[in-house]
Amino acid sequence: MAETQQQYVISIMCRDRVGLVYEITSAISELGGNIADLRQSVLCGYFTMILLAAFPADVEKRTIERKFAEVDSKSETVIDTAVEKVPSPRPAATAPPENVYVLTATGSDRVGLVATVTGFCAEHNILILDASTAVSAGEYVMILMIELDDRRAIGQVRTELQQYAQANSLKVVLQHHDIFQAVNEINLPLF
Repeated sequence: MAETQQQYVISIMCRDRVGLVYEITSAISELGGNIADLRQSVLCGYFTMILLAAFPADVEKRTIERKFAEVDSKSETVIDTAVEKVPSPRPAATAPPENVYVLTATGSDRVGLVATVTGFCAEHNILILDASTAVSAGEYVMILMIELDDRRAIGQVRTELQQYAQANSLKVVLQHHDIFQAVNEINLPLF
């Protein structure tokens, strides 16, 4: 990213329909924005996206908001947008730290399950970097990418986590991110 650029985090939500990703990314492109990172999902018919984009220095928050208001005015569905400027200087991106793990928790689908698992993380000063959940055949599955404090012994965390899981009727697996990625990576054959 050039020094004359400014980064913004943009969050978008609306009823899902064909063409949304195109409309959103085109609006960013028309402003000279370069998308650095993007996450998009559809939940119960609602499209959600959060992205990080770098814009020329003369493109301000209000300019981006106006551009998305223009996109919204032409849309058959209401597009809700939030734009936030990333403070400067932004730390340089680094490789994932050695203390990044993947926590998988499974239990019967019930009210408060996500709060139960994330409560363990909060109580034990574990940072949640990414989370996804799904319900399948009455089982609720959570996959959390977490960062453990460098000073904590992984054995101690595993012991505390197993005790917590047993007390809350959960099945848990804690794997280092590198191992999780290697085991779950799809390698297509080369011809």
